[in-house]
Amino acid sequence: MQEIILFDGDCAYCNGWVRWIMKRDARKHFRFVPLKSEEGQALRTRNGVPDHIDSIVLIGDGHAYVRSRAAWRVLHALPGWRMAAFALRAVPRPLRDLGYDLIARNRHKLGITDTCELPQR
Repeated sequence: MQEIILFDGDCAYCNGWVRWIMKRDARKHFRFVPLKSEEGQALRTRNGVPDHIDSIVLIGDGHAYVRSRAAWRVLHALPGWRMAAFALRAVPRPLRDLGYDLIARNRHKLGITDTCELPQR
């Protein structure tokens, strides 16, 4: 079953992250939907994702995963990245989330100038 990644469609960093995943997702395990799209809003509501969450959200197995937990699950699902996922998982979640939040808060300032668009498969 395909999992859904909701992402900030207004963020070049997020768009780059989506493209990075797509290059490694040979099995087409993930589908991508911008958070602010009509479908994204409906998925947020259906899965109880608060409006203040504006970075990656992974919807799968009947749950919505956010922050470092979403990133961990994405890495774990990608072929060749399970060891990296397990290494990330070894870090206590409060520390993982602190690092994730630091990047998420500053992602618009990271100097990436690519325009964001929904990646096409």
